[in-house]
Amino acid sequence: MDKTIETNHGPIHARLEGKGPAIVLAHGYHPDNSWQVWENNLAALSEAGYRVYALDLIGYGASGGERLGQQQQAEAMLDLVEAEGLAPATLGGVSWGGMVALEAALARPAAVARLVLVDSAGVGFFSEEQMESISCPTLVVWGEDDTVLSLSNAAWFGATIPGSRVEIIAGVTDQEGVPDWGGHHPMRFKSQEFNQILLDFLRST
Repeated sequence: MDKTIETNHGPIHARLEGKGPAIVLAHGYHPDNSWQVWENNLAALSEAGYRVYALDLIGYGASGGERLGQQQQAEAMLDLVEAEGLAPATLGGVSWGGMVALEAALARPAAVARLVLVDSAGVGFFSEEQMESISCPTLVVWGEDDTVLSLSNAAWFGATIPGSRVEIIAGVTDQEGVPDWGGHHPMRFKSQEFNQILLDFLRST
């Protein structure tokens, strides 16, 4: 189901599937990105009893307006969580979307039940002190061969976010069997393994 939710920064479109505890997912910075980066994960999560919102961040996909910085996108994400009565929700993102989720968790910890960071940006932007302040359960998932954001980034998040869980996915390839543009989207190209890792995390926290 497609749904548009009003936020203080403008309307935000979401692909919504399932019923149950909420998971809100953000895509990356590339202009072609949209909710569809999560399309291989929605069925597994919704069938497992979760309500999944895969977002078109403002200025992307079916969401109108100009593209915003990650702080404003995080504010819009939190507006959506409040408008839909989802708090506390699991927030997640891939690449730049991970920064959006992190910004939201730092701004309003009570609204966030868990964090899921997939090949996330943020190293060199957030401080160790900021990461050390995160108290919710956090899953860090990384494509082993990511050439956009190297594996050392996963180690940094794992070392600075208290109690975080780091999972590495090897051999990320696209549908043609050719290594994708850096192993940067394991949730797309190794979706079965990713889905199991995420569900194990959700069920254990």
